[in-house]
Amino acid sequence: MEILESPQVLSASHQRSRQFGVDPDHVVNDILSGGELRDRQSRLRPLLSAAETVLKPLWKFLEKRSFMVLLSDADGYILSSWGKSPFTERAKMVQLSTGANWHERVKGTNAIGTALMERKPVSIVGSQHFCYENHFLTCYAAPLYTSTGELIGVLDISGEVHAHHPHTLGMVTAAAMACQSRLLLEESRRELTLALHAADAIMQTCAQPLLSVDDEGKIKRMNQAAEALFHVQASRCVGQPLEMLFGKHGAARILSLKNGDITELRLEESARSGVPDTWIVRAVKDERKHPFCTILSPMPAPSGPSAGDGRTSDAGKKDEARSAPQRIIASCPKVKQVFALLRHIAKSNATVLIRGETGTGKEIAARELHRQSGRKGPFVVVNCGAIPESLIESELFGYEKGAFTGAQQKGQMGKFEAANQGTLFLDEIGELPLASQAVLLRVLEEKRVTRIGSHVSKPVDVRIVAATNRDLYQEVVQKRFRADLYFRLNEMEIVLPPLRERTDLDELIRHFLHEITAELNIPPLSIAPEAMHLLRQYQWPGNIRQLRHVIRQAVFRAHFVKGKDAVGPGDLQLPDDELIESDSIRENPLPEKPGRTSADEESRIALALREAGGNVSQAARLLKMGRTTLYRKLKQYPRLAVIRKEINE
Repeated sequence: MEILESPQVLSASHQRSRQFGVDPDHVVNDILSGGELRDRQSRLRPLLSAAETVLKPLWKFLEKRSFMVLLSDADGYILSSWGKSPFTERAKMVQLSTGANWHERVKGTNAIGTALMERKPVSIVGSQHFCYENHFLTCYAAPLYTSTGELIGVLDISGEVHAHHPHTLGMVTAAAMACQSRLLLEESRRELTLALHAADAIMQTCAQPLLSVDDEGKIKRMNQAAEALFHVQASRCVGQPLEMLFGKHGAARILSLKNGDITELRLEESARSGVPDTWIVRAVKDERKHPFCTILSPMPAPSGPSAGDGRTSDAGKKDEARSAPQRIIASCPKVKQVFALLRHIAKSNATVLIRGETGTGKEIAARELHRQSGRKGPFVVVNCGAIPESLIESELFGYEKGAFTGAQQKGQMGKFEAANQGTLFLDEIGELPLASQAVLLRVLEEKRVTRIGSHVSKPVDVRIVAATNRDLYQEVVQKRFRADLYFRLNEMEIVLPPLRERTDLDELIRHFLHEITAELNIPPLSIAPEAMHLLRQYQWPGNIRQLRHVIRQAVFRAHFVKGKDAVGPGDLQLPDDELIESDSIRENPLPEKPGRTSADEESRIALALREAGGNVSQAARLLKMGRTTLYRKLKQYPRLAVIRKEINE
């Protein structure tokens, strides 16, 4: 999204203000009545709802700096705002509040009105405002568009003029694009959605290209970032088949995977230059775990050389770039041993079990194993803990049309077939129910799958990599996991060390600090020795995933909130690690007493629910069991549902 800050823009806006007849000394305000305001809010309810999930975290960063966050419609009427006294009281004196119109024809040059007229992000600081009463303000605004390119409103951040910072405009622009992406996902709830870049937070989703495709493979919506990637206008693509962007063969392969979970797909040829040829296809499922859309993102380019890799400066070497691994920090001897072992076993067909606490990088290790294996097929991910027990077999093995109530008319390919000639990554394998374990074992031994509702088995050539944060051997001892399946999966075991046992923490901290500042397009930040000391002393129950999250939050606070060039100890949010059990404790249940009955188990769960105040996640930690397993137990014992209801009332 292009940002406007030129004197010509300001001059043109002042000229329009005079033509509109705005008096800089006396503003004639336009304020909506209660009924009119509710009508306008109702018409933009989807935008307001989508924006709230994005803007609440943004407001948390700004509330201590006397800023307001405002959302207006396309006519300039403010429909929603977040603010805090005393600034909001002064803002009300100039009607910078919900219901007021800040179009240029009412307020003259201002960020909301000028962004509407120019249709680009703008900042208006102090005396740049046309009306004198607004000279105490510094305002930053970016327009908001629907997925079909229609201007629907403006996102604005306003504060005292002494708090002006040029980077605030970039933050508003990023948040506006995140709102648009969120709105598109909400609008596309029952459609196939293709996301052309990965995202996980405001600044990551800000430039996320998105497409919506219906069941017939026709493009329904397209945002601005996707327009830029494919060099086309949304109006030319809406209603056209997906092959317009990906070619006939590429579109067919993408659409064939719309019911999958996570698949790495390499297109043999790209219909357009500059469009990546390797994509991650991820299924998004509704509250019933049924797929309602698919997100497609290009395989991320490596941010730098991995340990032991040769450097290359020629970006035109397509084959090298395509096969280059994601950068892996592996200076710790324990991690070096893990990836050295991966390289040795990659070319074999051995089934691999990867064990490690949550956040230690099990999926990264599995992807690296697949990359080095040389297999031509896709990398398909199945989260065994996220699939309802009743759907596990249909997800893994597929089904024929009419196989059961609710089945798709054309049937569905299972994950084993989707991963043919590639790698199937079974994450959270310890959550797989015993009944499904037996079927999985048979497929592993016979290397053939039979769809539900069919009598014909099909051969599959799939490399199996399983992962768990549990001690599966103890699960076998406790008869919660089949011994024969355990030994079949554990032909080769890889154990990833927790972050607290690694010797390369400092390198990881610097890597994430560099990666995040580059991602946010801000100057590099240093880290104070006191902050580094705190990070070294912390136990990291969430491991590498938690470390990256803490560094990201610290960068936001240091740069955007405090305007500093270094992360200090006050910027770090480190939960009390004594209150957060690591997986080594949480996911390895204590031996149960001999002769324990169902009544004993029900009583233990009831006690845990009461101690956790009805919170299932916390109760699962107290019980030393997975959350999905606990949900199954809640269904098994109806009395527990009554207890939860009593606790929550």
